[in-house]
Order: sequence, then structure tokens, then C-alpha cells
Amino acid sequence: MNIEPLCILIIVLGLIAPVSAHGVDVTPESTIIIADESTGVMAKKVVDDLGVEVGVYKFKSDSDVLHQLEHVITNPDKKIIAIAYTDTVKKFLAENPDVSGRVIVAGADEDSIKESLKQLNVTSSAGENSGNESSSSDFLTPFFAGIFIGALVGLGIGAFWMKKKLS
Repeated sequence: MNIEPLCILIIVLGLIAPVSAHGVDVTPESTIIIADESTGVMAKKVVDDLGVEVGVYKFKSDSDVLHQLEHVITNPDKKIIAIAYTDTVKKFLAENPDVSGRVIVAGADEDSIKESLKQLNVTSSAGENSGNESSSSDFLTPFFAGIFIGALVGLGIGAFWMKKKLS
């Protein structure tokens, strides 16, 4: 058994950077509303009526809310309106006052949500095309980077294989 390919495979796999699951933000919207079962439908209706690009997420536990709030620390574009789990959010804001301009605790009524959206400068996205252009370029950049890296790796492996084959 030839041990050299096995060693190369182990080295290549060892060089692959691990992905931290905690660092991945699964909420693509820059502004979200933290809701629960009783407030989620009403919040979604308000957001749809205003025509703004705001995600309404129903959370089931304080730890899930706290995890989402931690993303505000590392992402300066993330804005959160909390209409549920307000005690958890207030405790987070007391510990992290530097994000208080991007995290707002609001009441669970339509007027409070509308006022909070105004405070965060969230406007209607109906007439804007810049979001769509950004979305397409956000897809193309990693796509072409992946193709480029794959081609380089493929050429390297092909050259190695041909060298082995010729010797």
C-alpha cells in the first residue's frame, strides 16, 4: 500500500479551515424583529403593510434570543427590534450599552413597531433597485472565487498526477 497519497490527503484535510457554527448568522436581513408565538403574526402584518425589508422571527427561548443579540456586536449593520423577550433584551443592553442605538425594545402593538422602524431609519424598499444589484453581486463574488480556487487546485492535482504518471 502506497502511504504517500494518504499523507497528502491528511495534510490537505488538515489545512481546511474549520467553520464555527456560532459565527454563522442565519438571518440575512439587516433588520429583524424578535417576536414570539403571540406577537409574530401581528408584527409580520405591520411589516408587510409598510413594505419594508424586515424579517420577523419567532423565538422559543431566551437563549435563542441572546444568541441572535450577540450577532449585533460583530455586525455593525444589524438592527433589532424586540417586541418579545424584552427582559432578556434589556439585560443584554445593560451589559452592552454600545449597541443601544441598534437594538430597540418596543411594545407589542402596531404603533410602537412603526415608531421603532422610524427610529432605526428603516424605509420602504419597494422603489429601490440597489438591494437587488447588491444581492446579485453578493452571489457572484463567492461563486467566481470558488471557480478560481477549484481551477487552481485542479491544475495542481493534475500536474502532480501527470508527474507521477510520467515517472
